[in-house]
Amino acid sequence: MLSEEMPVKANLENVNTGDARNYMPQLDSLRTFAVFFVLLEHWLHQAEWTKVFPLGMTGVTLFFVLSGFLITQILLKSRTSAEDKKENKFHSLKQFYIRRTLRIFPIYYLSIFVLYFFNVESIRDKFLWFLFYASNIYFFEINNWAGSLSHLWTLAVEEQFYIIWPFIILFIPKKHLLKSIVAITILGPVFRTALYLLSDRTEWTSMFIHILTPSCMDCFGLGALIAYWSISEEGSLFRKPAIKYAFLFANIAVILVLYLFSENAISVFLFRFCVSAICMLIIFQASSGFKGVTGRILENPALRFLGKISYGLYLYHNFIPMIYSSIGLPPIQNIYTNFVAQFIMLITICTLSWYLIENPINNLKKRFSYS
Repeated sequence: MLSEEMPVKANLENVNTGDARNYMPQLDSLRTFAVFFVLLEHWLHQAEWTKVFPLGMTGVTLFFVLSGFLITQILLKSRTSAEDKKENKFHSLKQFYIRRTLRIFPIYYLSIFVLYFFNVESIRDKFLWFLFYASNIYFFEINNWAGSLSHLWTLAVEEQFYIIWPFIILFIPKKHLLKSIVAITILGPVFRTALYLLSDRTEWTSMFIHILTPSCMDCFGLGALIAYWSISEEGSLFRKPAIKYAFLFANIAVILVLYLFSENAISVFLFRFCVSAICMLIIFQASSGFKGVTGRILENPALRFLGKISYGLYLYHNFIPMIYSSIGLPPIQNIYTNFVAQFIMLITICTLSWYLIENPINNLKKRFSYS
């Protein structure tokens, strides 16, 4: 498993770098499902069936594993290209940060400055935490949420991951790269469990243990592992149906067993890890393409479009109830009708955001290619 030299150049021509030639359409639909799970938990929290399983956590975990997979693939290809051409890898580092900035910053900073102007949730009192993508640390420190700003913790975690991860993938010697990814993956559950054991172990406190970036590294790390395996010979083992199904059912079994018992150190260690592992398997298969009914669902144009605007869907969704009421629309008592009305408003805003702001700025990335 942890061999000293891995053939990491193999299949690099298939690595997704964000251009049309390497586009993996089914991953967009997975983003749609991820954000929809979050919407179900946040907008239908009154419904008892949404409390059966942590849908929001599952959606966020899927986002994190996807990020680990895609970002690692991009960086691995960039590294190999730079080494083949004997170029300075700091050029790849610079291009990565510019491209991430163009994709992530515009609507995030537009949103928080609008929130600052209207002082939503008293954001002015804690604005620096949001300005510097540190809201997850803020929520952990105060052991509380901040209303409609609370979901921004995940974007803080993503940004902190983006700051650290390129240095690991681009500069750690190749013979140590796989071992480093595995070690960082293990860090996640170990860090979570250590914090849990040091805390008062209440359900409320343990929620905030999961929002620090080290606590999320198993999600990113498992995504990174499949990126690594997708361009190495060891990934062939994961493509065997017997291995895939055994891995899938083993993780489902562990999740079901853990779910039957109250939270403890074992569940803190394993639950999110096993959910991440299932997400990893789904992403691994979707990256090469599901067949049959599953493939047709994931390649549905509507789902793929929603996946394309999923960043906006996630960023804006917690503000929709506030916008809905502030413009004088009548309240809707039925939670499902209300969900549909708010979802239509959200899609409308996100579509406008995509075509008027995000996509034009995103197109500037063509000027900052890795090669």
